[in-house]
Amino acid sequence: LAVPLCPTPPSIRNGQHDSKDVKEFIPGMSVKYRCEPGYVLTGKTTVSCLPSGSWSIPYPRCEVLLCPPPPVIAHATLDAEPGTNFTSGTSVSYSCQPGFSLLGDPSVLCTAWGNWSLPYPRCAGG
Repeated sequence: LAVPLCPTPPSIRNGQHDSKDVKEFIPGMSVKYRCEPGYVLTGKTTVSCLPSGSWSIPYPRCEVLLCPPPPVIAHATLDAEPGTNFTSGTSVSYSCQPGFSLLGDPSVLCTAWGNWSLPYPRCAGG
């Protein structure tokens, strides 16, 4: 009795599986997915080839990784709209209130890991 093979594992947007070089997928095999930088995997990281010859569902998804709101810096004003989603690669700039001078780079960047680049600028004086 022939064992049904699974087709090539499903493609997911902004991600890929670890079994590109495998030619045949037999029941019991599983493949693991990962996302491209700037995306986070939701759902299970693996799908399995079922005895029926189909892949287990649901498939994983890669969703845009968002940074938290930018840090609040004393005596500084941020140039971002309230309610903005900060995706990887987004930068925001700070300016200091009158009487304070900016130390460091005025911009911080939302990194591919979902955090803000360091160091943060500071406003000195007063």
